Amino acid sequence: MNRKERRAAQGRSPSGAPVAGASPNDAVMALFRRALQQQGVGELAGAALLYKKVLAQRPDYVAARDRLAMVYLAQGKLDKAAAQYAELARIAPQTLAQLTTVVDTLKKLMPALAAALADPSAAAPDIAAANSPVEGGITSITANPYFRLVLESAMLSDVALERWLTSMRASVLRATLADSPAVNEDVLAFCSALAQQCFINEYVFAVTPGEQEQLERLKAIVGEALSSDASIRPLRLIAVAMYQALSELPGADAIAKRAWPPSAIAVVAQQVSEPREEQRLRCTIPQLTQISDGVTAQVRQQYEENPYPRWASLASPPSPLLELDDYVRVLFPTASFRPTGRPDTLDILVAGCGTGRHVLELAQSYRGARVLGVDLSLASLASAKRRTPTRLSGAVEFAQADILALGSIERRFDLINVGGVLHHMPEPMAGWRELIKLMKPNGLMQVGLYSAYARRDVIAARKMIAERGYRPTPDDIRRCRQDLLKGPDKLDVAKFTDFFTVSACRDLLFHVHELQMTIPQIKAFLAENDLKFLGFDFGAPEGQEHYRNLFARSGWSTGDLDRWDAFEQANPAVFAGMYIFWVQKV
Repeated sequence: MNRKERRAAQGRSPSGAPVAGASPNDAVMALFRRALQQQGVGELAGAALLYKKVLAQRPDYVAARDRLAMVYLAQGKLDKAAAQYAELARIAPQTLAQLTTVVDTLKKLMPALAAALADPSAAAPDIAAANSPVEGGITSITANPYFRLVLESAMLSDVALERWLTSMRASVLRATLADSPAVNEDVLAFCSALAQQCFINEYVFAVTPGEQEQLERLKAIVGEALSSDASIRPLRLIAVAMYQALSELPGADAIAKRAWPPSAIAVVAQQVSEPREEQRLRCTIPQLTQISDGVTAQVRQQYEENPYPRWASLASPPSPLLELDDYVRVLFPTASFRPTGRPDTLDILVAGCGTGRHVLELAQSYRGARVLGVDLSLASLASAKRRTPTRLSGAVEFAQADILALGSIERRFDLINVGGVLHHMPEPMAGWRELIKLMKPNGLMQVGLYSAYARRDVIAARKMIAERGYRPTPDDIRRCRQDLLKGPDKLDVAKFTDFFTVSACRDLLFHVHELQMTIPQIKAFLAENDLKFLGFDFGAPEGQEHYRNLFARSGWSTGDLDRWDAFEQANPAVFAGMYIFWVQKV
C-alpha cells in the first residue's frame, strides 16, 4: 500500500480528514484489505472490483468509497469518480464537504475530455481564464487537489485523459509566450503537477510542429535569463518542464539554486536534483560479473538510455509483515510444497531488477528479508538506489551483473524473482539454469515470461513498425503511438499500461530482443531441471479464486500444465501480461 492507501485503511481520506461511518465487520475489512493490496501492486481493475464488492455489503463504508473514487481517477474514468465523490459528500457531509467542489470539477472536465476524444488538438480552456471566476474557465480544475495528486503520483494510462492533458499543455505553452498576466497559485500548482506527470511518462504526449517552434522560443528566453542571472517567471520554467526535463537545459544547476514557489520546487527537485543524484550514484554500484557482448550488450544499452520500469511511488509495507511459507500456502492452497523453514532470515534475489521497485517492495513485505537486486543497466540501478528509503537501506543492495554469469557467485537464496527478464536474453533457458544454481534447498522461484499467444497484437505492431521504419527514439515512439491510435491497423496495444511512457513503450514495441514462450516449452524445461510447478500467479486474490474454481468445476488440477495450455489456446488473452508462476527446487 502507498501512503494514501494506508490513510484509507486507517479511516482517513486522501486529504487527511477522518472518515465517517460505522466500523465494518471482519469479513468486509478482510475484503477491503485485499483491495488495498491489489491496488498496491498496480492492478486497478481488480481493486475496483473488490471495492465494489465491499460497498455492496456496506454502502456506508466511506474508506472503500474513497479508494474506489481514487481508482477511477487514476483510470481516467472521471464520470465514475464524480459519482463516488457525490455519494461521499452525501454520506459524510461533516468531514467531506469539500467533495462537492470535486464533483463539480470532474463534471466540468467532461466536455473538454469528450472534445479531446474526437480531436487530439482540441483547444484547451484558456489558462488566463483561471484568474477570473468566469463560468467555463479552468479554476475548478486547477484548484482540485485530488486531480493534482493523481498527476503527481500516478502513471496515467487512459487515451482520452492523455489527449485532454496534451491540449492543456499546449494552452499553457501559448500563454507563457503571449505574455499573459501572472497566474494564481492554484494554476501554477496544477501546471507543476502536469509537468511532473509529463516527466513521469517521459514526455510521451504528442508534440505538434507549432508547439516545437514555440518551445524553442521559450527555451531561448529561459536560457538567456539563466545565463544573465535575470528573473524567470515560474510558469515559464514549468512550461519548459512540461516538454523536457529541466536537467537537460544549459545552466540547469543554477535552477536548483534559485528560489521558487512551493509547487515549482517539487518540479525542480524531480527534474534537476534527483537526476544529478543518480549520476553521482552510478560510481557507487559494484559489478558482480562481466557483461557479455552481442544481444546482452544491446539490451544493456537500451536500458541505459531508457531505465525501466517507470514508477512514481512505493507501496507501504503490509501489516503484519508476510511469512514466505504462509504467503505461498494462501496463494496455492491446493499445491504441495515443502516449507522453506526460514521465517526469521529470508535471502531474496531479484534478477533483472531494473529501477528497483520490486526489490523495495519485497524488502518491506517479508519478515527478515535481505534482498539483492541485480541488473545490466547502471542507469536503472542508480535510480533504484536513489529511491531506496533510509529505513530499507540495511535490507537491500544493488549490483551490476549479467544473469548468464551469475551462477559463479557464492550466495544462495530462499526466493529468486526473475520477472520479465529471461525472454530478453540471447539464451533464456541458459539464463534460467544459471539462476537454478543459486537456489537453496527447498528454494522458491517466481518467474515471468511473455506468452506467444497473448503477444499477437504486439508482434503485429512490431511488424508494422519495421515496415514503416520507426526508430526507437523518443520522437519516433511518440509518432508511432499516435499512428497506432488513429490508424487503420486496429492493433489493441493501448490495453497495455506500458503503452503510456516512452521507456515502457520502447520495451513493449521496440525492444532489441524478445522471445515469446508457450506452456509446453515451460513444462519441458521444468521437467528437465527438477523444478516443481506450484501454480500461476494472477496477483489479485479474486483472480486466483476464479481460476481455481473454474478448474475445480471441470475436474481439473490447477497444477496441470497441459490443461492450462488447452485453456490458453481457447482464451488467448488469459496471460496478457505474462505467464507469472512459482516453482520449487525438487
